[in-house]
Amino acid sequence: MKVRFLIPLLLLTGCASPRIVQMPPLVPGAAATESVRYPEIVKSYYVGRYIDPDNPGIMHGRQVLYRVETPARWNLHPGGSSVTSPSGLAMAATNSAYVNPPINAAVIAEVNKQRAATQTLLNEGAKLNQTLSQLPAAFNAVKQVEQQNLQLKQELTATENRLDALEVELRNKPADSLGTNQTTNEW
Repeated sequence: MKVRFLIPLLLLTGCASPRIVQMPPLVPGAAATESVRYPEIVKSYYVGRYIDPDNPGIMHGRQVLYRVETPARWNLHPGGSSVTSPSGLAMAATNSAYVNPPINAAVIAEVNKQRAATQTLLNEGAKLNQTLSQLPAAFNAVKQVEQQNLQLKQELTATENRLDALEVELRNKPADSLGTNQTTNEW
């Protein structure tokens, strides 16, 4: 239980004593620190009075809390226009994002080929859009033809039924009721 009280006291005493770090003066011929390494970023936060979450009998007073937001790290992108190589020669540093690529006949031919392919693709897309815009009219025409076919089928069925009824009626009538002018044709 006593150790519980000592830990917050040790932490508070560590926060209370400010530390001042002094950098040694730059040696002539040495690189500036910013060009080699980024410094750490330390932010301060105001913390008001609060009750200790582990012991409700302890209240902490207001204080400033310092936190290292970003640790120091190496500068991989030097800001100078020239970089000293291990051999001691100064070389110009170039950013490849801003340097134009070398252009030769093969690159120009490939670019022209890609432009022609893109234009062909755009033309085919326009033709496809035109064909798709005509599709609803063709669909409506097919519907009308389907309705006409259905109507003709119904009329054909009705005509066949009437024809069958007439044939049955003709077969059922006696032969003499057809008329006396019946001649037999013997061929």
